[in-house]
Amino acid sequence: MKGAHEYANLFKTGVYGRLYIESTSHARGRTFHIYVIPKDTKKFTGGIDSSMVEVYGVISGNPGWTEEYGWLHQGKWVQDFEVLVKDLKDKILIDELRLKKQNEEMIVKEKLRIKTLLDTYS
Repeated sequence: MKGAHEYANLFKTGVYGRLYIESTSHARGRTFHIYVIPKDTKKFTGGIDSSMVEVYGVISGNPGWTEEYGWLHQGKWVQDFEVLVKDLKDKILIDELRLKKQNEEMIVKEKLRIKTLLDTYS
């Protein structure tokens, strides 16, 4: 759903500092919610309860059909979340570059293997 898809593909449901992120889906698409966890919570293991405040979620539309997602409340958590997004995107980019380099090295090695074998043919 609009505003949920990109983030839901980046994050798994879980605790990120004082943010509890719920990344799920329903029959029509991805859903994405962010909750602020109370500061004094010890060993939070997940799950939504009344002590939390939802700060990112459905802002308009019909839930399950046309919902749009966005910030319900503004605060420092917005910047903290942006840092999390940047860090995850950077990690994904680094992983993609590493994988591309590995693939290129495998291609070079395979070409060398083929050339070496074919050069021995007489």
